[in-house]
Amino acid sequence: MTHKLLRGLAVAAMATTVALAAGGALAAGKISGKTERMVRSDFVKSVTGKTVAFVPISLGLPLSDYWDAGIRDAATEIGMKYVVKDPAWNMNAMSQAIAALISEKVDYLIVQNPDVQVFAKQFRKAEQNGTHVIQLNMASNYRSSGFVGVDWVSHGEEIGADIVKECAGKSGKVAIVQGELTAAANVWFNVGLMKAFKASGKINVVNDQAAQWDASKAHDITAAVLQQHPDLCATVGVWGIMMMGSGQAIKEAGKTGQVLVYGSGSNSRPVCDALQAGTLDKHYSYDSYLQGRDVVNAIQAMAQMKVEPGERPFALYTPILRHAKATVMPGDCRDLMGKKK
Repeated sequence: MTHKLLRGLAVAAMATTVALAAGGALAAGKISGKTERMVRSDFVKSVTGKTVAFVPISLGLPLSDYWDAGIRDAATEIGMKYVVKDPAWNMNAMSQAIAALISEKVDYLIVQNPDVQVFAKQFRKAEQNGTHVIQLNMASNYRSSGFVGVDWVSHGEEIGADIVKECAGKSGKVAIVQGELTAAANVWFNVGLMKAFKASGKINVVNDQAAQWDASKAHDITAAVLQQHPDLCATVGVWGIMMMGSGQAIKEAGKTGQVLVYGSGSNSRPVCDALQAGTLDKHYSYDSYLQGRDVVNAIQAMAQMKVEPGERPFALYTPILRHAKATVMPGDCRDLMGKKK
C-alpha cells in the first residue's frame, strides 16, 4: 500500500513538472517568437537590395571562379544584388572597374588585391564615400573594413616546418618560386617560410625568383636550378597552379619523388589531378567557394551592426586543408562553380 502511494505521488509530481515545463515553453515560445520576428525583420531590412560588387584579378581561374560562385550564391540567396567586374589580368582595367563602382556607391566592394600599394588610395576613397571594402585573400597597406582569407604568415611557417622535416636530413637545399613580389600573399607567405627555415638552421635556400604566377616561368626557373643543384631537396611557391610548372620540370629531369614540390591555393580539381600524377607532392589548400560565403557572412554581420566603413576593421582567417600525393582523394577537390563530384 505504501509503495503504491509513493509511486502515485511520484507520477503526480512528474506530471506536474512536465505541465509546468510545457507552460514555460509556451510562454518562452511567445517571447522567442516575437524576438525572432524582430531579428528577422532587422536582418531583412539590413541586406535586402544592397549591392555587393566583386573585382578579382581575373575570372577564368578555379580560384576566382569559386569565389565568384560562393559570393553570388550567398548574396543573392538573402536578397542582395550582385555585380562582378572582370579585368582579365589588366591592372588599368581593374583600377577603372574599382573607380566606377566607387562612383556608383555600391554598398560592399570585394577586391582580390594584387599589390600592397597600388589600390590603397582607391580603397580609402571608397570607404570615405560610404562603401565598405573587403579585401579577399590579399591585403593592401590600407586597412579597410575587412579581410577574408589565409593567414599567410602562419601558412608559410607551417609549410616551411614541413620542408624542414623532409629536407633537414638530406641536402637541405630548397628553391623558392615567388609569385608577384609586391603581392601581400607572396610577401607574407615568404616571411613565414623564412621564419621556419631560419629557426631550423638546416635549410639552404639556393634560389629565390619570381615567376609572376606563371607556370611556364616556374618551369624554366626550376629547370635551371636543377642543372646547378641536382641534389635539390624541395621547391616551394605560394600558388599550386604555378608550382605545377616546377613539377613538370622535375618530371622532365627524372626526379619526381626525389625533389618535393610544395604548393598552396584553392582545392581545385587540377590540384588533385596533379597530386595523383606526382606533379605536386604536397598542397596546402583552402576552399575558396566557402571563402566566398565567408565574405557574405561577414557582410551580414556588418550590415546588422550598422558599422560605418572602416569603423571596426576585422580579419576572418580561412582554415587550411592539407593534401599529399599518398592521401589525396577525388572528393578532396572541387569542380568549377563550387560543385563537387
